[in-house]
Amino acid sequence: RRAIGHGNLAEKAVLPVLPNIHDFPYAVRLTCEVTSSNGSSSMAAACGSTLALLDAGVPLVSPVAGVSVGLTPDSKTLLLDITGTEDHYGDMDFKVC
Repeated sequence: RRAIGHGNLAEKAVLPVLPNIHDFPYAVRLTCEVTSSNGSSSMAAACGSTLALLDAGVPLVSPVAGVSVGLTPDSKTLLLDITGTEDHYGDMDFKVC
């Protein structure tokens, strides 16, 4: 379930920057293998996908980057690139791409 959700987040970030079919009439298949499930694995997929597409010569509209942000239980500190425990025990988790 979590892997599918993280894949959906990465897909939503990358799809808008793909060239239209008239400018790039080729099929694109992109697979991302994430070996852990931390808070930023979806953002790692978005960043890694962008690098792979650029390396393959796909003319992207712009590059994509992302980060996962969390809020500590005392609600005074923002954490960037959160880990799984920070994701689980924190007060808030959101992705910025």
